[in-house]
This record gives sequence, structure tokens and C-alpha cells, in this order.
Amino acid sequence: MSEREDFLWQRFFAACALFFVIFTFVGLEVSWPQPPSFAWSAEQTAAYYVEHQTGFLVGVVLCSIGMAFLLIWTVQFCLMLSRLEGGSRAVTAVTVASLAASPVLLSFDLAVFGVVAYRPDRISPDITRALSDLAWLGSQHIWPMLTVGMALAGILILRTQGRPESFPAWLGYFSLVVALCEFGQLPIFFFKSGPLSGDGAAAWYLATFTWGPWILAAGWSMYQILGRLQTNRSAESRHSVLQ
Repeated sequence: MSEREDFLWQRFFAACALFFVIFTFVGLEVSWPQPPSFAWSAEQTAAYYVEHQTGFLVGVVLCSIGMAFLLIWTVQFCLMLSRLEGGSRAVTAVTVASLAASPVLLSFDLAVFGVVAYRPDRISPDITRALSDLAWLGSQHIWPMLTVGMALAGILILRTQGRPESFPAWLGYFSLVVALCEFGQLPIFFFKSGPLSGDGAAAWYLATFTWGPWILAAGWSMYQILGRLQTNRSAESRHSVLQ
């Protein structure tokens, strides 16, 4: 593979941040009904899935595709961080493990959502509610790993300013802020209603509407950095030929 082709692939992988946001936003916020109240009875929960069955199933498919793009983007993001770190690259290794766990674990949660919405009118409402709780709370309980990955990425970005492949400092600070926002999901197992419950403002909306913009911002920065590096490499190659 030529150097030009390698850069094209890497820029495509960086652009996967956009594809992830598009598929996940349409699946999760357009097709997919928002979280039902965790204080509902089993019958109310089952009726919710019966009423919104098609929306859930379409959302599961779209979000599952989004997870594939997220995993691709994560690998590219951490590859670029590893170039900055140098040395043992231990921070990058922990970061990639922390961030890559999210699309993998979320894919399993999406499968559970699919099972819940598959035949909600033919199984016990208690089973439907139990599986619903498993899927919703399980998808949110990845927050500790996300927090670690975002925080380490932010620290590494801020500590490596001034290098040719550096990410902008604002992304480092943004990473730390988003990492703090993930703590809004800490109390989800202690509340069934209100802002601290799984469907509340702190746990659901704060995390959802900061995670996506962070990935989009990082992907845009990656795309620009790769474009700049490609231009510099081309200029260096032409200079070598002239000499």
C-alpha cells in the first residue's frame, strides 16, 4: 500500500466518527423511543414495547451499524494517540481498551433490546421488564470505562501540545469535561424516577448528548491532522526529489 493510500484509509477511519453519529442519532433519537420510566409496572413496560415495537427494532439495526463505525474510529483515534505518546505507550493501551469496550458491550445490549422488542405481546410482562432493565441499565453502566478512556485521552492531548501530530488543546479540555459528565450515570441503580434515574436528565441526556459531540469533534480534528500530515509528507517528498 502506498503512503497516499494509507492516508486515505486513515482519513476514512477518522470520518467514521460522522457515520457513527448519523446512524446512532437516527436510530436512537429518531426511530427509537426514549427510555420508559423505571417506576412503571411490568404491564406498562410491556405495553410500551408493544406500542413502539417497530421503532425499537429499526433503532437496534441502525445503532448496531453505528457500533461498527465507532469501533473503527476508536482504533484510529488511539493509533494517533500512540504516535504522540511514544515510549511504552501504556497510556494509549489503557485508553484503547477502555474506549473499545464500549461498542463491544453496547452491541450485546442492543441484542437484548432486540430480544425485548421481538415479541413483547407473547411473553410475560415481568420478563419484558427484566430484560428492558438489563438492556437500559447495562448500556449505561459502561460509564466507568468511558470515563477512564476520555480522561486519559484528554491528559495525553494536553501533555503533547506543540508536536506536528498534536491534537488541539481545546479537545483535551473537552475530553476532560465529557469524562466528568459520565458520572451522571453513577446513581442509576439507586433511583427509579427523577433526574438521577436511568431515564433522567443527569444519567441519560447528559451522557448521551456529550458523548456523541465529543466523538464528532475528535473525528474532525483527526481528519484535519491527517490532511496536514499528508500535505507535509508530499512536500518533503518533492523536496527530496529536487535535491
